[in-house]
Amino acid sequence: MSERQIEYSVFCIENVARQLGKTGSEVYQILNSSGLLHSYVIPSYEALHTQSKQYIVDEIISVMRNRNLVA
Repeated sequence: MSERQIEYSVFCIENVARQLGKTGSEVYQILNSSGLLHSYVIPSYEALHTQSKQYIVDEIISVMRNRNLVA
């Protein structure tokens, strides 16, 4: 994983956490234990990193909701 992908992952985790009212640690646990961190968030770097923060956060939360990982 490149340094940019790591920075992007942290950015995603922290901003999703803020939007959901959770801690970064809680969101990391959800994404990591469900496999979404390595199957969606990190691979989405090329496609999503040029989008707005809100778009990226909304996309990740949408995937999390579709998989019943958050309410």
